[in-house]
Amino acid sequence: MKSLREIEEELAKKAEQVLGFKPSSKFKRGSIGILIYVVCGIIVFISLRSAGVF
Repeated sequence: MKSLREIEEELAKKAEQVLGFKPSSKFKRGSIGILIYVVCGIIVFISLRSAGVF
């Protein structure tokens, strides 16, 4: 079984081809990353609410 770090590195390499840069853990854990997680969470909540789950 792969560790979380290995999986994260593998996904970052794949995302680099699409994004043009390699996302890093520092970016995800920084203030911008936290803001992105919050915005995504709000979008998911709205989507689930409109689907009738909540």
